[in-house]
Amino acid sequence: MPVKFIATCLTSAQCQACASLGIEVMQGYTKWIGEIEPGCVTDFSLHCFNSATLAILKGLGVKRATLHPELNLAQIRDIKKCIDTEVIIYGKLPLMKIGNPEIGGNITDRTGTSFFIQGDKLYNSVPVFMADKLKDVEKSGITHGRLIFTTENAEEVRTIIRANMYRKALKIEFTRGKYYSKV
Repeated sequence: MPVKFIATCLTSAQCQACASLGIEVMQGYTKWIGEIEPGCVTDFSLHCFNSATLAILKGLGVKRATLHPELNLAQIRDIKKCIDTEVIIYGKLPLMKIGNPEIGGNITDRTGTSFFIQGDKLYNSVPVFMADKLKDVEKSGITHGRLIFTTENAEEVRTIIRANMYRKALKIEFTRGKYYSKV
């Protein structure tokens, strides 16, 4: 079954670009256990790594859970999915929290690599990109694929969405994350 695309955006232009292509923009992911309420959708910050966690979340009334990006596709496939699940199929993942949330924009490390900072989060320099590998994601039993937009302008958002809709590769620098890693 094809994954349903869900997006998170930092700007209104990104949200408008998503809406113009019929992509639902999800705001308000539940990020920690104290926020859980019936019908919520959890973020990967709740560290959902296995079937037992999904069963607990189901018991708490969670509608959908985002599996942790450290899981590979084989591990994701082996999880018993008693509720809808999603994984990140595009986007720059937060690497760490930083102590000074007033810093914004980009910082460059000693190698010349640029990292995006928003609020109290430092994001990876390149996005996870799985548009041309969605068949593999779908084989893992996932119901939703999340597109995380941070630094992309509206035209880049539309290009990335179309790549996912048509399962096409793009000529961009990216990572496959942990999806194909051997544990």
